[in-house]
Amino acid sequence: MILHMLGGGPAQIAAVRRAGELGLDVLVSDFDDKAPALSYSRYHSHASTFDTEAVETDAVKYGSSFLMTTGTDQPVLTAAMVSEKLELPYFLSVSQARMVTNKKVMKNAFLRHGIPTAPFTVLNEDFSHEDLKGLTFPLVIKPLDSQGQRGVMKVNSIEEIRNNFPRLLSFSREREILAEEYYPSDELTVNGWAVKGKPLTLMITDRITIDNGPHIGVCVSHRYPSLYHHREGELRELVGRITSMIGLEEGPLYFQILAGKEGFKVNEIACRLGGAYEDEFIPFMTGFPLLDNMLELTRGGDRILPDQADVDEKLSGKYLSLQMFFASPGILYILEGMEAVRSLPGVLSGRYLLPPGTEIVDRENSTQRAGYFIVTGTSRDSVNRTIKEAYNLIRMEDQSGGNMLQFYERMMFPNEN
Repeated sequence: MILHMLGGGPAQIAAVRRAGELGLDVLVSDFDDKAPALSYSRYHSHASTFDTEAVETDAVKYGSSFLMTTGTDQPVLTAAMVSEKLELPYFLSVSQARMVTNKKVMKNAFLRHGIPTAPFTVLNEDFSHEDLKGLTFPLVIKPLDSQGQRGVMKVNSIEEIRNNFPRLLSFSREREILAEEYYPSDELTVNGWAVKGKPLTLMITDRITIDNGPHIGVCVSHRYPSLYHHREGELRELVGRITSMIGLEEGPLYFQILAGKEGFKVNEIACRLGGAYEDEFIPFMTGFPLLDNMLELTRGGDRILPDQADVDEKLSGKYLSLQMFFASPGILYILEGMEAVRSLPGVLSGRYLLPPGTEIVDRENSTQRAGYFIVTGTSRDSVNRTIKEAYNLIRMEDQSGGNMLQFYERMMFPNEN
């Protein structure tokens, strides 16, 4: 059997490696000859994960048994389209995959099904003032089919939309963009799994972001339990409605929800494993074998599917913080200390994502992330102490010895009081 993995980046390494351990031959489609997951695959396809025809051609050439991706949005649609064309199994139909990868389709589905979301419109390059009628600035503009916060901007005028329109289209295969009202809010991420059409909620985490105006929403940390843990019942009800809207019988759920003065509003939804190392920390926290279940779902094998009470019991008393750090502009010269970080009590894993010699530019999206580590503990304070200790061990310096590490206090849990 040949597993055809769409993407060979850091987000796919664990899945490609695990597939090999399970006895599968892996074909990775990635146009980058240096994609890190290639080290664990048997075959390499140079097809872009956005190029459906090229992926299909190589799937036929190598005799792919099934296709999948992890940690990235747009290849989900490619996998669905190629699987349908070649009559291969896939857990999403093309229409379902389009709903969870194209923001125009997604937001209109929210409206039809009464899912709360920020007021929005879809604009083409010739839009007029009238097309924005009913919306109040500031607005957030986004490509319809991009990922990793590419092209996501907060704007305060029509002129800013017009000036940035070409840039947003450079991240997209579409000729339109989304414009929605900015909703002052905290962000939450829901990771779950549909079981017989009903959601099993695995973890609800606070998604901590930083802005670098006009670019917004770049994630630097996830933490559990969420500060909205006391409203978990309300969130689970909303997750159930979204899952019903998608019509997913079984598979991964990954929803981003905004929490503000007007209540919960759904930002975006996906049906994939998250790209924030959920495959590393969710099994530890919940006992749910996220990656193995995804691989078994893909190839039609047996899955381990606990009930909600089992997951909740395993989560009880546990705290977690995922730290995803960036570097200041410059040339990375020294990267040291990660081995010492990994040896700290409570640290699950961690690694640098960029090699020495990388030129760092102003942060615009998540592709510029320098590294990560995952900390667990029995309280907010215990996790925060380990985070501080870890950052004291990390060395990220330029050629003159200047510290390039970017750290923000909001990346940690707020004080208990």
